[in-house]
Amino acid sequence: MKPFQNLKNYTTMLKIQEGEPWVMWPDKLVGNFIDYPANKIFDYDGDYEFTIDFEFERPILKKQTLFSKLPSYFGFDLEPNGFTFIYTEEDNNTEYVSVNYQWQHKERYKLKILKRSFEIFIYIDDILIMTEFLKTKLKVDDISHIIFGAGNFPKNGFNLNYFSVILHSVKIIKDSELISDHEFNKFIHNKSFDLTNNCNFIYKI
Repeated sequence: MKPFQNLKNYTTMLKIQEGEPWVMWPDKLVGNFIDYPANKIFDYDGDYEFTIDFEFERPILKKQTLFSKLPSYFGFDLEPNGFTFIYTEEDNNTEYVSVNYQWQHKERYKLKILKRSFEIFIYIDDILIMTEFLKTKLKVDDISHIIFGAGNFPKNGFNLNYFSVILHSVKIIKDSELISDHEFNKFIHNKSFDLTNNCNFIYKI
């Protein structure tokens, strides 16, 4: 039997329904097989690049979370008049940075978060939107995980900010190495398959 013989081909997207978020937490599933779990990328002290290609079908009328890293927070909320970028530093101080931006539903966007030393750059469609200077290192967690389409696990009942969103791709680069690549055209056992073969699965909560 060939490896991943039961892979199925899907349309190249992941449609996340409101109230049904997905999560990247591969080391909870197969930690022994992963050199560097991509869900810990926002804990990394070096350089990284996180790119998410997405669209949504309805206008933004309230705060909705595109993704969130927990338990110490690092995330991106879409709002009617822009977005809020949230991050937690190692002293447990949480920063909220709000930026005006005009979202158009049924449009496709590419969000890139680029970290270089103590600076974070946020691009939308390859246009630099903001630069944030960190005071300290970012907070590091032993059990980091990245949720897509919510700000928290549904069972926790707070800061949910559900988002009905279509993901077309998620790519994560650590230093200069691509460590996770999801195009959402291959799934195994209802988990999005990481095209780098690094087992960084994304799956429904």
